[in-house]
Amino acid sequence: MLAQGLLDELRLMVHPIAVGHGQRLFEDTPTHPLRLVGHETFKSGVLNLAYAPERRG
Repeated sequence: MLAQGLLDELRLMVHPIAVGHGQRLFEDTPTHPLRLVGHETFKSGVLNLAYAPERRG
């Protein structure tokens, strides 16, 4: 959806957990430039991050 320009915003919630193994979420996918447009930190340490695609051209 990012590649087709169909997303206005991408929200990620990051939980502060360190692991040494597991499946990667975005393995073997093309990269897309994003810019941080908002953020919030909860008392639990979880980050709520909002990104928008960088518009080219």
